Order: sequence, then structure tokens, then C-alpha cells
Amino acid sequence: MNEDAITFYPEVNRRSITGFNRIRRFLNNYWLLPLIVCYLQLATQVIYPTDSPLDRLTKGNRAFFQGVPIAYQILTHEFPFTLLGHFYELSVQGLYKAELFQVAHEDIKSALNNPETQQKLYDKLVASRAHHDSEIGGLLSLSYQEGQPLLHLYEVSSLNERYLQQLRNNRDSPSDFINQIQSKDSEELLNGVGIQANWVESTSGLVQSTRITDSTREIAIKNFIEMYEALSESRYILSPYQFKEALGKIPFEERFIGIFHFHNGINEPPSATDIQQSQRNRQIVLTFSDSGWTFYDVHKQELSKVDINIDNPLVFQ
Repeated sequence: MNEDAITFYPEVNRRSITGFNRIRRFLNNYWLLPLIVCYLQLATQVIYPTDSPLDRLTKGNRAFFQGVPIAYQILTHEFPFTLLGHFYELSVQGLYKAELFQVAHEDIKSALNNPETQQKLYDKLVASRAHHDSEIGGLLSLSYQEGQPLLHLYEVSSLNERYLQQLRNNRDSPSDFINQIQSKDSEELLNGVGIQANWVESTSGLVQSTRITDSTREIAIKNFIEMYEALSESRYILSPYQFKEALGKIPFEERFIGIFHFHNGINEPPSATDIQQSQRNRQIVLTFSDSGWTFYDVHKQELSKVDINIDNPLVFQ
């Protein structure tokens, strides 16, 4: 065939150039992008089930835009336990919400019949009363040995206790102290402990003032730390990364139950915050009673308890 006889005609663009069709063609080419955005946005809304719809939307959007640094933190914080705990948490949360494969309260009650377990928990309750920086707590799991349930406690130092140590370390450096209490990460923790935002502002203004003496500045810092100490003593707060890390360290043959902590008073049942938090994770609260101690099992705001009698309980003043 003679190549000179072949005529090439320019390609005719039959696509409409209207604005609507341009948008339609863009969605055809990149339809996964809006789908992923919608999916991630919806996923953030189920992270805070106990908050009001407006707060859930605010926190969800903040979590969405902070997704990359959060993912980086999960990957780099105590690798690989935090990463393993993150995926474990996803399954645990799903099963908890769906009421599937949950440890029965009767199994926990049966495990508490073990005299060694009773003594171990009682000793920890006694030790907890001598610990004033924070409540003692961690994760609780259960395994079966020869068909008998056995409880396992994994203590995790609270976030508020670690924060208190940082405050003490910054006591002699007003600039570091101010940077700590004014940091964005501190806002939610201080609020969780019970310190109001206006207290932080007034302390910051006083410490940064050039009109006061160094001794007055030291007193202001000291008073803030003492106020934090008094409030932190009756709080137990875990960061999401602490929780994931501890969860990732639980052996596969053990079944995760929930988060436990000790109340150092006598006949001190779960607080309103504990009950609210049980919507997300099962809460276990242990406290002294007149005849021994009590084990509270809070499952989605429903309280079950086991009373353990001690022959010679401690007498508290």
C-alpha cells in the first residue's frame, strides 16, 4: 500500500465543554477521592460515642485533619506494640458495641473466688492508698487454666501522673512551666483532671508578669502544682497511645475485659465519669468496703458488683 495515499485526520473531541460535564468527567476520573473523604469523615464520628453530636463533630473533624500525625504516632510509639494494639482495639471496640464474645460477669465472679487472686487484689488496694500522685489502674484480662478463669492485671501509669512529674521537673523554670500548661496537648488533660481554663490563664498571666518578685512567682507555680496534685490523686486518665501500647502487650491467649482502676476511699462506687466511659470501654473499679473490698463491673452503664469479705480488714482513720 502506498503510504502517501493514507490521509490522517485530526481527532475530533466530541466531549461537551460545559462546566457540568467538566465536573462529571473529573468525578469519573477521581471518584475514589470523594468516597474516601466521606468514609473517613463518617469514621471519625463513631470515635466519641459518649459526646454530644456537636462535640463529636468537632472532635471528629479535628481527628480527620490530624490523621497523618496520629498515624505517625501510632507507628512510632513503642513499635510494634502500639501498632498491634491499634488493630486489636478496632476489633475489641467492634465486638464491644455489638455485644459479641464479651467476658461474662459470671466468669469474672468465678475468677474472684480464687483466694490467691483475692489476696493479690487486696494487697494492691492497700498499696494504692499510699500512692497520692494518681489513682492506680491499667488493663484487665482473663484466661482459662484447666477450665478455670484467672484474672490478669496489667498496671499502666496514668497520663495525669506523668504530667505531674513534668510539672515538678519544670518547677524551677518558669518559661518551661508556662510552655507546658499552655501547650495544646495540655488543654484536654487539665480539663479532665478538673482544672478550668481560667485558672490556667490567671496562673500564666501572674507567672509571666514583670511586676512581681521571683518569690511570688515561685509561690504561684507551687500553688498550681499543689492544686494539680490534689485533683490528680483521684483521677486515672490514659492516653490513646498508652491504651494501644498496653493492649498490644496482652498475650493472645488472654481475653481483654476492660480498664481497671482503684478508688482509695471506702464504699466509693464508680463515678459518673466512670459510668459514662463504660459506653466506650468496660470499666472495672475496685474500692474498699466495711467488711473487705468491692469489685465493680461497669458494662455500658450497667453496674454489677462482687463483694469480697476479709477476715481482718484494715481499719482506716
